[in-house]
Amino acid sequence: MALTRAFPLLLLATFAASAAEIPGHRADKPRLEPLSGAPPQPADNPSTPEKIALGKKLFFDNILSGSNRRSCSTCHNPELYFTDGFSRAWGLNESELRRKTPNLLNAGWQQSMFFDGREKSLEDQVPKPLENPFEMDIDPAEAAERVAAHPFYKQAFAQTFPGEEVTFDLIAKAIATYERTLVSYDSDLDRYLLGDESALSPEALRGMALFSGKAGCIQCHNGPLLTDHRKHYTGVAENAGDNPAGTKYKTQSLRDVLRRYSYMHNGEMLKIEAVLEHYQKGGSAPAGLEAEIRPFTLTAEEKGDLLAFLGALNGRVNELLDASPAATDIFNISQAPLNLDDEEAAAGPVTDPNYIKPKADGPVTDPNYVKKP
Repeated sequence: MALTRAFPLLLLATFAASAAEIPGHRADKPRLEPLSGAPPQPADNPSTPEKIALGKKLFFDNILSGSNRRSCSTCHNPELYFTDGFSRAWGLNESELRRKTPNLLNAGWQQSMFFDGREKSLEDQVPKPLENPFEMDIDPAEAAERVAAHPFYKQAFAQTFPGEEVTFDLIAKAIATYERTLVSYDSDLDRYLLGDESALSPEALRGMALFSGKAGCIQCHNGPLLTDHRKHYTGVAENAGDNPAGTKYKTQSLRDVLRRYSYMHNGEMLKIEAVLEHYQKGGSAPAGLEAEIRPFTLTAEEKGDLLAFLGALNGRVNELLDASPAATDIFNISQAPLNLDDEEAAAGPVTDPNYIKPKADGPVTDPNYVKKP
């Protein structure tokens, strides 16, 4: 799958200008809004071509994992819309984790990170997978020492952050800057909202009416990202050992929703039809708890219309700016040596054909699986 490239010069200018923050949930009259432009940038971490290129190289580099066998891209694969293709995240030691891998598209517009919203910025999120022994399994300070000792990175950081010592804080800034280039918009819905009345099929138009009316989806899935950025309890069963029943999770953006491999924070539902069924019956809250959704009924035709509308949320623009020319050109470094001591590890992320998630018949119950805080 080839990612669609936007116009680099125009979008670099857009990055410099930065878009306004996305509004949150509007309780009075939630509405659908088009998405375009670039995510806002922190005042202390403005984007530059060098920072994007450095962040991209680090994102795909195994140097940031304890075993030198994983990179950010191992679980956030651009060919899979920056997810991993599994129902739940697949960790080290052949372990299935309790939650699914979120995609990174449009993460720069999110108001908090992780399904539970425990981090407030991309920069704060970056070290957390490294610290988890079932994900990258390395102390961020050790990862920074590796990077600082590498000849290529010494020169690249000197050009990107002149006069600053290589620290994990700078690594996080570079990776977060690259991640803000990962967007998805120019969907059929965007085109319709921007005035192209032919962009939505009759089925999708009927589905949009259901989404905004009878089904009530718009109450939480609204605005440019189709999320209110709030936490809700929707009656989803928890995996054993994860958070207690009744825990609230962030409303997920519905952009590219039909390009996903599972649904809900724990990947418990493998098909979008299962999600619709869950919401139609008002969730599956255990006795003593009440989900924040109410049952409703859809005919078979209405389900088809709603699915047609959800299909209209697939974006055509999937990256703001490809920072290649290769990093060697961006940084005017003639030759980048291998970044790892082990040649086998330096070959790239795990490609072993046995590195495939076995079919799971139910939730993870192994008490040794690490609970993500």
